[in-house]
Amino acid sequence: MTTRREMVGGLALLAGAAGVAGQPAPARALESLRVALADLPELPAERSPVWVEGQGWFTAGPADRIKPDGVLRFQGPGGQHWRREEAPGVLRPHWFVEAADDGDDALAIQRALDFAASNGPFALDLGARRYMCRSRLILDPTRVALRGVGAVLDFSSMPAPQVLPPVVTIDTLWPDDNWNTEGKALLHEDGRRDLLSRPLSLPEDGRYRVSFAVSQLTGTGPSPFLKVMLAGLDGRHLGGTTVTAPGRYGFEVEGGESAAVLTLESDARLRLERLEVDWQGWRECILVRSSADSPQYGHKWIEGVEFAGPGKGTLLHGLRFETAAVGRSSRLDLRGVTVQGFHTGMVFSHRSYLVRGYGLRCLSEIGMHFLGGAEDAGELFSFYGSIIGGARIALLNQGAEIFLDGTSVNFVDQIMSGSGTLTMQGCHLEINRPQQPERPPFDVSSGTVTMNGGTFLVTGAGFDEGNQCDAIFRLRSRAATAIMRDVTVYNLRTRSGALADGPGRLDTERLRGSRPRHVAPIVQFDPARNLLGPLPIDSRTSDSRTGAFQHHPLDRNGFKAGPAYRFVWLCGLARPGYEVGAAFRIRGNRPGRIIARLEALRGERRTALGSDWTVEISSEWTKFSASTMDTHPSAAMDGRIPEGWEQVAIMFDMSGYEDAVEVQDIFLSAI
Repeated sequence: MTTRREMVGGLALLAGAAGVAGQPAPARALESLRVALADLPELPAERSPVWVEGQGWFTAGPADRIKPDGVLRFQGPGGQHWRREEAPGVLRPHWFVEAADDGDDALAIQRALDFAASNGPFALDLGARRYMCRSRLILDPTRVALRGVGAVLDFSSMPAPQVLPPVVTIDTLWPDDNWNTEGKALLHEDGRRDLLSRPLSLPEDGRYRVSFAVSQLTGTGPSPFLKVMLAGLDGRHLGGTTVTAPGRYGFEVEGGESAAVLTLESDARLRLERLEVDWQGWRECILVRSSADSPQYGHKWIEGVEFAGPGKGTLLHGLRFETAAVGRSSRLDLRGVTVQGFHTGMVFSHRSYLVRGYGLRCLSEIGMHFLGGAEDAGELFSFYGSIIGGARIALLNQGAEIFLDGTSVNFVDQIMSGSGTLTMQGCHLEINRPQQPERPPFDVSSGTVTMNGGTFLVTGAGFDEGNQCDAIFRLRSRAATAIMRDVTVYNLRTRSGALADGPGRLDTERLRGSRPRHVAPIVQFDPARNLLGPLPIDSRTSDSRTGAFQHHPLDRNGFKAGPAYRFVWLCGLARPGYEVGAAFRIRGNRPGRIIARLEALRGERRTALGSDWTVEISSEWTKFSASTMDTHPSAAMDGRIPEGWEQVAIMFDMSGYEDAVEVQDIFLSAI
């Protein structure tokens, strides 16, 4: 058998030979080695190696137990097999091109993926090419790794998904026992567990998305809830989810049911603002899906590849992770991958978990959507040194655990909306100036958002116009918590002056930032978190800022002081090392101003934690809130309660106001 080296050496010897019919001898020798794939079954092994145009080199050898597969190995004559000479375990898209593809590179890539699913695992090498794709790709994550060196799968010419009218809207839900309507909202009364059913049909193949918004969910039961379900007429469960807090929710089911039932169940005082069942078709461009024949473990990766969508206004999704087979899963490592130009960059559904991204760039209207109601899904999605940006919502989370490490979230309207767990370690958050009050940067129904280290800032674009949200964190239930530790912050101003609102819990430690820092005072109006403690409040007066105290405890959260009381201290328990936020309502008999400030106390000794605050007074109640966080680091107390001081107090200096002052709802919080 002629080896490759002998063949090349033979060509070199022929280099000086005379041509025949105008064709140089080396070209004649190479031409004699060229064959078509269809020739291989009849081609004698003595011709080996041979060159197949568009396919590469093939060599002949004795047959063995491995059967010909029509890609890497072909049947030859006389008990011989022709084998493709390429790197072991590597497939290339051009091996699978057919004339009928008509420029849709996705068809050849899909044939390669299908071959890998049946014969793999393999690596599919995309090189550095741009592939024009007009068809959906289905990838088995246990059988193939996609790799490239800047390869682009371009779906900009992918046909737009068809849009059909909603199958159900909230307007089509009629009232029933204990259910009624108010405007366009559907209401349920507390105290009884009721079902509301609506027959419908899901005739089109493809997915249907059920999305709804709850503005109120409270009740006297141990855990007030709303359950939304879709089932076939035979009772077969199609999909559903149960929620226990206000917020926006959704889940998806497969279509094809000529008749189905939508059921709402609740035992709570409920206000449902929106409910729609929409046909989605199949909107993803890449479906990452294991099958029942896939191994349970051994998931591969994608590296060095860009997935490009049509851009703004598209309804297409990028990658979707979803597996229907029980005991199997959809997960991959993403290394140096870019997903951009889609409505939703990445969708995580049934049996998707433990997806990891390294150097991932996800730039779409919605960066990542973690679907609610998904089966066996949601466990720890981790992204390291990545970028999520250019989006309306970076993370639309409905129950998943998400971990970001050294990741940048850039120029989005909302960082996270929904529920679940989000942990950020050393991340950089730089968001658009909040302009829609109903879309705060964090809108959390339940779960925990934790920021450790890193930076959190609002972009300077339109800085002077201010942020239009009432809060940076909207914590919609007592099951929602936000935690910030050692974070550098800038321009977190809000209309209300508070960093968080809602019944949830906000915990902060050691927030810092460059000056001027427009940091909202951090107050939490839960009586259990008020440093002033339970009634009666430790209230003191004096004739001057430094004079001896006189005690007169208050039996309510406030006071009314006439001209006889010009200096008042309301005292609580100190937490050394913490900054302090304050809030109160105030009014007077006439317009004017007083001075307020926070102080640390030890017996009769007192020291200011920060600067004095000038408080404007009118005959109407006005709310004031501030914190010691803007204290310059060079100040003696640095805005923090010093060690060894027993109490913290808010002091009211009314010496410059000649009439009665009334103060209510006084709240001090350690931050």
